[in-house]
Amino acid sequence: MGHNAFFDLYEQARSSDEWLTAVYRASETGLLDDEELDAARAMMSADQYAQEFECSWNANVPGSIYGKELEASVEAGRICNVPYDPSVPVDTWFDLGIGDSTAVWFTQSVGRAIHVIDFYENRNEGLPHYCHVLNSKGYLYGTHNAPHDIEVRELGSGKSRRETAYDLGLNFRVVPKLPLEDGIHAAQMIIPRCWFDRDACKVGLEALRHYHRAYNERTRSFRSSPVHDWSSHAADAWRYFAVGLREARDNGRPPQSMAVSQYDPFAA
Repeated sequence: MGHNAFFDLYEQARSSDEWLTAVYRASETGLLDDEELDAARAMMSADQYAQEFECSWNANVPGSIYGKELEASVEAGRICNVPYDPSVPVDTWFDLGIGDSTAVWFTQSVGRAIHVIDFYENRNEGLPHYCHVLNSKGYLYGTHNAPHDIEVRELGSGKSRRETAYDLGLNFRVVPKLPLEDGIHAAQMIIPRCWFDRDACKVGLEALRHYHRAYNERTRSFRSSPVHDWSSHAADAWRYFAVGLREARDNGRPPQSMAVSQYDPFAA
């Protein structure tokens, strides 16, 4: 029935050497013959079948946008303990709410892998609060990233939130603006490269699992636009991360070696 107390127990057991965990899917055990499974599949939706016969934790949210990718992450063991590496800068990815929730993902790029080490969300708080949260984490930061609407000027002060943040010591980089569906596709594609800290990212991961499209009974299909609810802020911040991630151009050569080859008179 989704991520309930049994799921929490299962996750705890997976990380403990004192427990045995096993998943027995109907497609793998052979206890039910193909004819019976085919009959059940014909009578159920794909999500209902996955929940009842394939032990899916995410199928209880019909129309889940990131459910399959996150379920694959669980199976691959990429939702685990991911400690902070002090030698790698931490990038932050904001969805800034006005009188609403603000969500922040914390990531470290380690080669081609991405370590998602933390998540924070709060509501009805101003920028000074989030500056304090960032400082209290004790991370070495790289870039702070926010969507394009951070450039909008407020009527009262005439200053944009980006300028206000800069005055507070928080220098934001503006993430490129892409159509919603393109951003969602980028966010789906990047999940297989990510390792998530199970505890620090628990709230954010639950929001990503719940982020979904509503079902239209009249057309018998899912609507194109996602439902805007409590999960939207974490999902939007995740989409900005996928759109705004900058890849290192040359991970193989340190800058010192390039400097030597340019200025060393004895270099070939």
